[in-house]
Amino acid sequence: MESINQLLEACSLPEKTQLLEFAKIKNPPGSKKLMLMKLFVNQPGLSDTEYSQKIYKKPEGPAYFQLKKRVKDEFEELFLLLKPTCIKKENQLHIECSELLLKSELILARGIRSEGSKLLERGLKMAIKNGFHDLVLTIYSIAARFGICEVLNNNDLPELEIAIKSHLQLLIKENYKNPEDQKESKNEHLKTMIRQLNYNRKSWLILDDINRSIQHKDYENALSQVNEAELDLNQNNQSRTKDELLLTKTSILLAKREYTEVLEECIYSVNPSKFSIENKLRYSLNHWYALFHLNKIDEAQQILHNNLMKLDSDQDKKWRYLEAYIQFKQGNFKTALKEIHSCQKYLKNNSDYYLGSKMLEIMILFDQNDQDWLEYKIENFRKLISRYKCKTLTRIQLAFQVFSKLQKSLFKACLIDLVNDPILSDLRNEIEGLEWRPASSELIRYDSWISAKVNSHFS
Repeated sequence: MESINQLLEACSLPEKTQLLEFAKIKNPPGSKKLMLMKLFVNQPGLSDTEYSQKIYKKPEGPAYFQLKKRVKDEFEELFLLLKPTCIKKENQLHIECSELLLKSELILARGIRSEGSKLLERGLKMAIKNGFHDLVLTIYSIAARFGICEVLNNNDLPELEIAIKSHLQLLIKENYKNPEDQKESKNEHLKTMIRQLNYNRKSWLILDDINRSIQHKDYENALSQVNEAELDLNQNNQSRTKDELLLTKTSILLAKREYTEVLEECIYSVNPSKFSIENKLRYSLNHWYALFHLNKIDEAQQILHNNLMKLDSDQDKKWRYLEAYIQFKQGNFKTALKEIHSCQKYLKNNSDYYLGSKMLEIMILFDQNDQDWLEYKIENFRKLISRYKCKTLTRIQLAFQVFSKLQKSLFKACLIDLVNDPILSDLRNEIEGLEWRPASSELIRYDSWISAKVNSHFS
């Protein structure tokens, strides 16, 4: 009982009244919990027996003590709604900064990205201004969980690591004492944390090795590393590392173009219900790619509308791009063009998808046999693509050259030999630097589409 009394004694009379008003909103008027809360506020100092008699008409028993525990939990929960006044200004500022971070996290959890980011940015400025280095680490953690790269991102990690290490060293030097009467330490708890950190560090090192193998396109080795790591995982471990490992496996299978295996992992091996929002997004996108490349278009459309669009509305333009490809595959050319035009100008900051949208537009015009618009769009795209010199876009640049030849062949078929075209051959054979990636903006291989056009043209 003392703990509840201590909580209430720390409050002024208006604050106690405010707590009860909050409790009235949360609880039905005749509930026993609200009755006991009112008794603690209005008749403090009674014994448990007296409180129990007033509620249950009998001395305290298990039901009373369970009720009392729930009352204490609710008082502590409602305490968050009160604004404490601290004697020490630093403590007051730290609470206010922590409150900003909590607000941002609650708003981000509801999918309101822009407002959540603003609050997180305010929290970062306040934490840096007042030297709350521990909260800066929390801000990065929140930003990483919700994918808010505009506040703190991976590029800031080297400086963040230096700042946090310096803060810890300063904290230890300022506060470490070793008197004989010092209270018992929490070493057992810390040792448990250290063991978990060491396990997680080892797990992330394994993931780094796997990602290096993926970067070098050594997919067989990467998959072998994943399978080995899965065997080593503690089955009771629910760490984020385990989720990352499962998602990495689907990404490797996707890169290997083993779409049926990706689908099996998504349906039978992966349980996304406990994933973070970011991991649910990755899982759904890999699932979508597998369905699309297996030509399960209706199912892919369901994943797009029911999962991807709902998980991250901020990427709406990318989802419209995927929708355009779905409509194109279904032969709905007018709808596909409408989707492309609705998102095209917003994709300019992503050259892959922006140029990919232009290529898809040309493919649609080919299939519609719209010669006038096709000639106009190809000429405009020629000027646009000449400004891009990035190596990662070489495949698009070369494919466009073949597109131009294909357009000319409609008028001068006898003068243009696309069947034996060396560029088309290089694209088809995926020579170094021209590899096709299933999880890219090129959702239908340009070389396959061109070859199909050439074969139908000369058949």
